[in-house]
Amino acid sequence: MPQEGNNVSCLNSRAIIEFIRKKHPSSLGELLRDLPSPWADMPDLERFLTDENNWIPSGFFVRLLEKARLITGNNNVGFEIGFDSVLNREFGYWQNIFMKIFSSPRLALRRMNLLNTKLNSTKIVELLYDSPGRAVIRWHWRDAVTSSKDVCSYNKGIYSAIPTIWGQAAAHVVESSCQFEGQPFCEITLTWSVGWGRFRSVLSGLLTRKSNLYTALEEIDRDKALLREKYDELSLLNAALSQKVTMLKAINNATRTMVSVADTRQVLQQTMTPIVEVFGFDRAMIMLVNPTGEYLEYSYGVGESTQAMEKLRNYRIPLTRDQNLMVKVMKRGRPVLIRDVQAAGLNPTNRILADFRPSSFIVCPLRTEERIIGILGADRRGADKKLTTSDTEFLSIFANNIATVFLRARLDEELKTSYVSAVRALVQAIEEKDTYTRGHSERVSRMAVEVARKLGVSEDEIEYLRFGSILHDVGKIGIPESIVRSPKRLTDAELKIIQKHPLKGVEILQPIEFIRSHMYLIRNHHERWDGRGYPDKLAGDDIPLGAQIVSIADAFDAMTSSRPYRKGMPSKQAAREIRKNLNTQFSEKVGDAFLCVYESVVMPENLSVSTKK
Repeated sequence: MPQEGNNVSCLNSRAIIEFIRKKHPSSLGELLRDLPSPWADMPDLERFLTDENNWIPSGFFVRLLEKARLITGNNNVGFEIGFDSVLNREFGYWQNIFMKIFSSPRLALRRMNLLNTKLNSTKIVELLYDSPGRAVIRWHWRDAVTSSKDVCSYNKGIYSAIPTIWGQAAAHVVESSCQFEGQPFCEITLTWSVGWGRFRSVLSGLLTRKSNLYTALEEIDRDKALLREKYDELSLLNAALSQKVTMLKAINNATRTMVSVADTRQVLQQTMTPIVEVFGFDRAMIMLVNPTGEYLEYSYGVGESTQAMEKLRNYRIPLTRDQNLMVKVMKRGRPVLIRDVQAAGLNPTNRILADFRPSSFIVCPLRTEERIIGILGADRRGADKKLTTSDTEFLSIFANNIATVFLRARLDEELKTSYVSAVRALVQAIEEKDTYTRGHSERVSRMAVEVARKLGVSEDEIEYLRFGSILHDVGKIGIPESIVRSPKRLTDAELKIIQKHPLKGVEILQPIEFIRSHMYLIRNHHERWDGRGYPDKLAGDDIPLGAQIVSIADAFDAMTSSRPYRKGMPSKQAAREIRKNLNTQFSEKVGDAFLCVYESVVMPENLSVSTKK
């Protein structure tokens, strides 16, 4: 319902409608037809235009007067409509009180001029002259206000009819200037009869002033009640608007958050929280089409206890069950709103209906640009919490965002898996050629993950650490095999060559986007706490924590693995070497965490290796 730029009270549009209803009743529909947007789309336009508390733009009022002229074929219909509105006392709140309080046309015109000066947003009105039976009025149309000759005529009709309020004959109107005929302003002269009519009006005013005051007070009370009703209605509309804004913000914020998440499980977790907390649903769940396209399967849900949601862990619906509501939504691609579950004729033995007993629910397709990948369902419990079409609209918007982000995350995971599989195959190919290093990367990865958990590293970072430690030696692909598989200790020249493998690893892995921000795991896993490592000579806390963890796991596995030129040392001895090199090769914090893991994981017998200094 547009409000911005509305400057004409609907008292005026009501005057046009009532005139056409009385004089040309069969043409009322024509008056309200073929109007510009948004008025053409308003469901109850007549009711809106006859409510004195509403406002419309001046241009729309001009259009209504023009249509009235065309319907009646009367070029002076604006005058008749204005005159008729006063004759029938079609006043608003203040106008009604105003006319009751003042006892003559002269006093009324004076007060009208003062009020127009303060309140009129379409024209500036001047009372140039007034006497008991004559007045000269001039008005200038304000800038950016749409008006017309019809509107001028309408105003003249109102001024002409003012004396009839006090039982006098209508005023005679003479137009001396018109802005729509090239003059700089509009000006009219009003003359009306006084004499006995004036005497009667004064006497009537003296006798009935008290009665009119009571009537005015009654109207004030009545209009106050109407104003309160309008205020309450506006409050409800504002509350609904505020809720919609909150929901749209939630959709926007959740979508931004989801876009930054690459893991499908995390996408599901980020997705479901606002559905319950912001949209006000009691529960929500996602079912996805399985990889073979045979059925919908439960993927994630919120709103119930973990134990209750776990009951749906293996819940599947074959896509051949065309009568199933969720399958219908998935195949037809349209949301379904069930306002009353009991009255909908659904199968009461359905697992979800039987276990969770929703009173109303919505099922929306999860639609991407290419296909539908599943459904999103959400429900409410309680007869007083029925879902609406507005809930359906918001959930559908959210479902589309979920589907797009979820599919992207799934594709990212698949791409990540294929990259890692390819590179892991290369690592295994290297290790297969050298029986002394076979399984090294996997062992380093397992140990690094345990140490990271001991240090309280987040699971997100641990996932990167897992992949980075598997791939930490991939750069050896670019090192001559004669050096990699050398049966004797390497010369200084050969050491310089093999020390290039971290940089070569970075070159090889550069195209893999998901690991790009964690490339330090490959580049810096041979740095030392004292700064004597390679390739960047980093020292202390300048070495990323993940690289420190890979470094200590790598060193331990290297010490315990046999080489052609030496036998691997026992794990207890290797642990002592780690301990001895704290604050030189390794940081004390990472070293202590490693030794704790060593005691509990590497040594099943839990033989103690002291970490005390």
